[in-house]
Amino acid sequence: MQKNYQRFFTLFFVILIYFASFNEWNGGTGGVQIYNEDLSSKNSDVSFIYIDDQDRLIVLPQEYSYGVQPFVLDIDDDSLLETVIVADMGGIQGKVIYLIKDESVASGWPLKLYWDMNYVEILGRMDINNGTDPRIIIRYTKDLLDNVTTSFIAIDAGGNIDISWGFELIGAFIPYPAPLSHTTHTIFSDLNNDGNKEFVLIDINETVYYLDHLGNKMTNWPIKVNDTISYIPPVAVDITNDGEKEIIATTDKGFINAWFLNGSIVEGFPLKINVTYPTEEEFREMPMISDFNLDGDVDLFIASTSSYMYGITLNPDNNKTWAKEIPQSVYYPSTQGITYDIDNDGHQEILQLLTNGLAVYNVTESLNLEFYFSAGSNFIGAPAIADIDRDNEVEIIILNTIYAYILEHDGEVLEQIQNWITTSNIVAPLIYDIDRDKEIEIVHLSLGGVILIKETNDFGLAPWIYPLGSPTHTSNTDLDEDGLLDFEEYIIGTDMNNSDSDGDTVLDGLEVNQYVLNPQIPDIDWDSDSDGLTNIDEIDTYLTNPLNPDSDFDTLSDGDEIYVYFTSPVSSDSDEDGMPDNYEILFDSHDPNDPTDAQEDPDNDNLVNLDERAMGTHPENPDTDGDSLLDGDEINRYYTNPLQPDADFDMDGDGLTNVEEVDIYGTNPCDPDSDHDGYTDKEEIDAKSDPLDPTSIPRERSYNWMYSFIAIVPVAILTPIYVRRLSSRRLLK
Repeated sequence: MQKNYQRFFTLFFVILIYFASFNEWNGGTGGVQIYNEDLSSKNSDVSFIYIDDQDRLIVLPQEYSYGVQPFVLDIDDDSLLETVIVADMGGIQGKVIYLIKDESVASGWPLKLYWDMNYVEILGRMDINNGTDPRIIIRYTKDLLDNVTTSFIAIDAGGNIDISWGFELIGAFIPYPAPLSHTTHTIFSDLNNDGNKEFVLIDINETVYYLDHLGNKMTNWPIKVNDTISYIPPVAVDITNDGEKEIIATTDKGFINAWFLNGSIVEGFPLKINVTYPTEEEFREMPMISDFNLDGDVDLFIASTSSYMYGITLNPDNNKTWAKEIPQSVYYPSTQGITYDIDNDGHQEILQLLTNGLAVYNVTESLNLEFYFSAGSNFIGAPAIADIDRDNEVEIIILNTIYAYILEHDGEVLEQIQNWITTSNIVAPLIYDIDRDKEIEIVHLSLGGVILIKETNDFGLAPWIYPLGSPTHTSNTDLDEDGLLDFEEYIIGTDMNNSDSDGDTVLDGLEVNQYVLNPQIPDIDWDSDSDGLTNIDEIDTYLTNPLNPDSDFDTLSDGDEIYVYFTSPVSSDSDEDGMPDNYEILFDSHDPNDPTDAQEDPDNDNLVNLDERAMGTHPENPDTDGDSLLDGDEINRYYTNPLQPDADFDMDGDGLTNVEEVDIYGTNPCDPDSDHDGYTDKEEIDAKSDPLDPTSIPRERSYNWMYSFIAIVPVAILTPIYVRRLSSRRLLK
């Protein structure tokens, strides 16, 4: 038994040494490092390192709560986006405002306001002093001695309050008081095309305000309505087809009011939605407005607190209505519907988020359910829309308190992300380029102050930076139909009335979202990543990344793969034989486009190329370590390391080298006692017994020590007795 333990530990120790030396030889990774020669001469076009971003998060101070919808804008006119986030100090009155730039808090921020601020809403950017001095505009509500006021302030890019601008309104404006808000309730947009942004908001006394950029009341405004409006935001949209927007206010009981910007009421208004349960049915979400059935008239759809979806044409002469029972009731502030043409058929669909999922409808003569996605409960906010996987079809992103669901346009689940949302709140996800790398990300702010970022690796700028679709609470518009939404053109600086701002024959939207070009400069033939391929060739012909010189991350530039090695620039193993392209091009006997060479043995060392790559041996040298043993024999026969000159290695520690055991004696180089008769192979060889026959044991073995022991024992015992007797005799004398 003792011998068996000794053999086990000897073998274990030897194996450890073997693999340790093998791993160290291969750079500690098990990869082929010794033959990865410097590829810089073969790879001169790789001029910078592209980083393939991963999902990540930004953690803001945890002592605050974050319940305000983030706002995305370009505050410094660099065509790159910043994010404004508001935090509640908790027990302390006041707010903390952050500006996030390059995934970190911008210099000069955060701004701490120790004021009485019950409700805060980020409205956007306004250019002061003829567009040369941009500011972030924020609305907040405060209580002063039982008097409620609503104030508007401007903050510059450095986090300083601009005391030269601001105004205050007496009274409380919807929503007030507000627990949390997944939507904006104030329209802040240039409605009258005068070059300045105006404000539209509703107070709790059902009065609609329309203000100029300085806070002055526009002529004939404000206007009182004759019904309560609890939480329904106003909408600005052209419903009369006169080229100018009208202001729409919908009441709790379904009265729809419409005014021209001059304050006059649109003829035939207010309209009334005929509800199914008049005594108890109300409305709590923002209405969705578009020409859904493409009949030339704008329609309004809104879900009720009694599980119905209603539609009405906003043309009193057309008097078309719809009504359909839906799976659940809709209440503010948990869920909100949006509109979007998700299937590219020219018709806007209605995407109604419910607490247990998403119901999607199309509008014809009837309201038709396209699909109903139901999964669990506690869905929150509003859906977000974007093509995040480069298939030219949009995906739908919805959230509940446990998961983020990414749905295909037909409702199939593309991805379900567990625990992506760490805490419950009702802010909607946004999709935009938060890290300014020309790729869009899915961004969500949790109540606990964690900004969760899911990387899509799809090109773009800001397909969904407004939780309700646009700053006017209607469908995003693309006036020149170039694939860039109007607000994106405003951010970039392109002409929203010219589909090809730089005149290079490529639409502005394609330049930003597909070719990653500058839509203001004719650069389709540029090579942005210096890989030897033009930008347009990378996208149209080779499907490579124009910002990454090595799209498949195999250390070979895209241009070299196309023109030098004739390999695939989007696959690191073009022939799928298990050997990467960058490995195969190092050897004349290998062809990165021929999968059969993986099983060839050009150096006749009894090891095929695929195994040579796995072991780290040279596929064109039969004896990589120069110890006179073939690489294949070292691995499969002698159990030695083909990367170290160890022909005389004694793996099992029995006194015989592995080569002697295999070639001369036929014993097992991994077992010190091949026949398990209790004698090591070396002992049997030296004693001329057969190490492979358990009945053959050494004939001569010295037992002299036993005879000596036998002789010593009597002497040792008898001598004291004799001495005692002799002593006794002497005493008697």
